Amino acid sequence: MNNSKSLFIIIVVLAVLIVIFSAAYTVNETQQVVITQFGETVGAPISEPGIHFKIPLVQKANFFDKRFLEWDGDRDQVPTKDRRFIWVDTYARWRIDDPLLFLQRVTNERGAQSRLDDILDSET
Repeated sequence: MNNSKSLFIIIVVLAVLIVIFSAAYTVNETQQVVITQFGETVGAPISEPGIHFKIPLVQKANFFDKRFLEWDGDRDQVPTKDRRFIWVDTYARWRIDDPLLFLQRVTNERGAQSRLDDILDSET
């Protein structure tokens, strides 16, 4: 009887700890966060560093970098007016100014890199 009671208390304490740890998330100074609930955004983007809380198992924290990000294109040969070919290596620096719009349009950094590949590679 006493063993089953202590086992029950241990299970309840572990469950409470799991819920607490899944509810808290940390935003550092180089990040910004958009909270989504069932795929829909909830509230304004969070850019202040510190510990924040969300509803566990229902809400998801989507982290985005506030720093400048780099895009490095493929090295390619481009013809000049006098029909010579030169090597061109393209790159771009970009950052996420509006994380809410970024999440709605491209979802993540990989999607943004892919979109930049399509746009910038076609221009060179």
